[in-house]
Amino acid sequence: MKADIQEHLQLVQTELQAVERRLQNLLQSEIPIVSELGTYLSKAGGKRFRPALLLFFYKMVSTRAKRSYPKDDAVEIATLLEMIHMATLAHDDVIDQADQRRHQASLPHEWGNRKAVLEGDFIFSRVFKVLNRYEAPVRSMVIEAVEEVLEGELLQESLRWKVPTEAEYLRVIAGKTASLIAASCALGAMLGEADLAQPKIDEVYQAGMHLGAGYQMIDDLLDIFGDAQIGKPLWSDRNGGWLTLPFIWLLEKSPSDEIVALLQAQTITEHECEFLLDQLREQGIRETFFAKARDRVEHAKPLLAWLPESPLKHALFSSFNFVIERKL
Repeated sequence: MKADIQEHLQLVQTELQAVERRLQNLLQSEIPIVSELGTYLSKAGGKRFRPALLLFFYKMVSTRAKRSYPKDDAVEIATLLEMIHMATLAHDDVIDQADQRRHQASLPHEWGNRKAVLEGDFIFSRVFKVLNRYEAPVRSMVIEAVEEVLEGELLQESLRWKVPTEAEYLRVIAGKTASLIAASCALGAMLGEADLAQPKIDEVYQAGMHLGAGYQMIDDLLDIFGDAQIGKPLWSDRNGGWLTLPFIWLLEKSPSDEIVALLQAQTITEHECEFLLDQLREQGIRETFFAKARDRVEHAKPLLAWLPESPLKHALFSSFNFVIERKL
């Protein structure tokens, strides 16, 4: 699968390389420590999934458009979205007290919480400084995405060490993850065709919301059933007091005092983890949850039927498989 996604990304590789160069440029400051922290964050790499989505949609839509934004604008907005993602990860690692991020020490673990928070704040400020030169529709969508992300994060924080409802869980992942992915897709289409009708933009945005929800659900499944190769500790959600949907379902199906106590305990042993895993397997929750995540991703495709058939569209749809098959 890794080889497959890399093959598809070749179609936007030139633009992604430009994103990388612009990212390094925008993370620089006259204050050396600011640049050093930004470089450290960027070296963690990642899939650059959000920039890739924007660039896929930009290139697909611009092929049929009478008027498009310059490619340099698409590269820059893609870079800004990646920076927003980076800033939220810096803050998340402070909140979650995470020691590791993508196979390297997290920013707060390496540099301390204060520097990590301030670097995240700096990245946000740099994003808004650059964003200010863009027209209202583009600028507004980025700002609204940031607002959605922060609302989702705050809702999640308010539900720690509680049992969320399924609706609350879905609202959290819509905000903290899906909104930025949806904005990446919609902004790519908007930049690709400056006169694109609003209903088409809305369809792309909704497709991105489905894709982003499925993406986060697979992340949550990997947190429970994955392995250390994904680059972060397992069970970080439960150990941080955030119960994801598989555990919410488990409590609905088997609300025993023992399971309730384990899911609300500050710490649990390896043996207790195995007990909970056995319960999830016995109830068929892993398979049911995976099917729900897959269905969310599949719901994105009909919304994009109007896009012209092309190698780019084929690669985009194939990359959706990457979302649901990561390390599973």
